[in-house]
Amino acid sequence: MSDQAHILLLGAAIFLVAFLIWWLIFETEGAYLGRRVVVALYDLYAARYDRIKQFDENADITLISQPLLDRIAPVNDPLMLDVATGTARLPLIMARNARFQGHVIGLDASRRMLAKAREKIGAGRFESYVSLLHHDAGELPFADGGFDVVTCLEALEFMPRPAETLAEMIRALRPGGLLLTTIRIDTRWMPDRTWSEERMRTELEALGMREIKVMIWQEDYSQVWAYKRIPENSQ
Repeated sequence: MSDQAHILLLGAAIFLVAFLIWWLIFETEGAYLGRRVVVALYDLYAARYDRIKQFDENADITLISQPLLDRIAPVNDPLMLDVATGTARLPLIMARNARFQGHVIGLDASRRMLAKAREKIGAGRFESYVSLLHHDAGELPFADGGFDVVTCLEALEFMPRPAETLAEMIRALRPGGLLLTTIRIDTRWMPDRTWSEERMRTELEALGMREIKVMIWQEDYSQVWAYKRIPENSQ
C-alpha cells in the first residue's frame, strides 16, 4: 500500500474517531454512555449551560407557561413537578407569570445545575414559588397522584430508561392532572432513544392518558400535552 493510501486511511480513521466522540459527547449528551456520564456532562457545563442554550424567556412564557395555565384554568395555584429541571427554566417562567400562584418542585440529578438554579431563584426572590430537589428521575420520591401538573422538557430521550421515567411522572400526577413533555423531531442522531409521535401516543395511552395533543414548538422539539384519565368510579 502506498504512503498516500496510508495517509488517507489514517485521516479517515481520525475523522471517524472525532465524529464518534462528537456524537457521543455533544450531539447525544452522553445518553449512550450511561447515567453517570450524562450527569457528569451536565455538571461540567452547568456554569455556561444557559449561554449555550440561549433560552428566550418571553417566548417560553408565551408558548409554555401561558398555555399551561390556560389548560388548568380556573386553577392558578397548582402544585407542579418539573423533572430534569436543569437551571430552573420551567420553574422560573412559571414564577415570573403574574397569573401563577402555585408552587413548582424542580428535580434534577445534577448538583451543579441545581446550584445554578438556586442562584437564579434567589436573585429573583422566587423562593416562595420554587423549591429544588436533587434526585434521579427514574424513581420519583413522591406518593401517587400528588401533583396537578408534571413537566419534563427536552430531557426524556437522555434518561437511562425513558419509558420507566414517563411512567413515574404519570404515577405522580393526580387523576385529571396535566402532563407536558416533549419529543425530539429529528430522530436520526439518536436511534432507539427518541420516539416518534406515534410511539409517544402509544406509550401515553397505555399509561392512562387522554386528550393527547402534539404541537410543533421549535426546530428540534414538539410539545406533548395530555391529561391523566379519571377513573369512572370516582367521577
